[in-house]
Amino acid sequence: FFDLDSGQETSRVETGGSPHEVTLSPDGEAAVVVSYLEDVYIGEELNVLDVATAARKATISTAPHQAPHGIAWIGDTRDVIVTTEETRDVIRVNLDDHQVTGAAVTDRVGSHLLALSPDATTTHVTSRGSDTVSVVDVDTMQITNTVAAGNGPEAVDVSPDGSSLWVGNNQSQDIFVYSETMQKQSRIDAGYLPIRVRFHPDGQQVAVADLNGDRIVVYDANTHEKLTSIDLAAAGVRTPASLLFAPDGSSLFVGAQSSGNVAEIDTGNWQLHRVLDAGDGADGLAYSAVGQAFT
Repeated sequence: FFDLDSGQETSRVETGGSPHEVTLSPDGEAAVVVSYLEDVYIGEELNVLDVATAARKATISTAPHQAPHGIAWIGDTRDVIVTTEETRDVIRVNLDDHQVTGAAVTDRVGSHLLALSPDATTTHVTSRGSDTVSVVDVDTMQITNTVAAGNGPEAVDVSPDGSSLWVGNNQSQDIFVYSETMQKQSRIDAGYLPIRVRFHPDGQQVAVADLNGDRIVVYDANTHEKLTSIDLAAAGVRTPASLLFAPDGSSLFVGAQSSGNVAEIDTGNWQLHRVLDAGDGADGLAYSAVGQAFT
């Protein structure tokens, strides 16, 4: 946990193994962290944290669904939706009852990340090993559509108005842009590994993390033209692997796995503002209204 006024770490709380991704409740009072997957570990739990006290309040089993990774809080409910990669499905979990209440079987290899629509009715799931994007109806937990992506799709985000979906393809090193109805509209030839994509809250720019190039590339969301890039290597920020805009869009936070830090970029001039020391494997990020950030 970081206080963003001072930039200082305020606390550190133990989670389950391999805590890759995190989501936050709409009121900012609770965070949920997954326990994913490592060489000798397959996670089967979600960890619920209280923001005010920085304490782990609950551990929820996802068994038999394994390796939870991508996660999002479903609107104003008390439910989260989570990819469970090892068992090739997507689950809905109630945080009050600590129960898995629904599951959608993607039957695709590497169902890794998801992006929830702004109205929280659908989620889009990238499957890295099957080169597809699947659409899940959140209420019924049924797969409603599966479309082809590029090679190794991982990064995924929906525009704030829900009209556009961007998917980053790791192996083909490009970005596919889809319409709201999942029609492919265009392909951006990135020429690098676009590990994450994230829309600015105003919907006019899209930030993309260049994992191996240690930089952030910013595109115009409408024309798909490259606007600028921010070099992070000079500040000791290596392998940027996660992106998070502040709610007002004034800052972009970048989690860097190998260097164990978080870069904060001022989006007014797209310049590096500061670097926070977050510890080894800094990845999932969330921003709370109480003035805390998670890594």
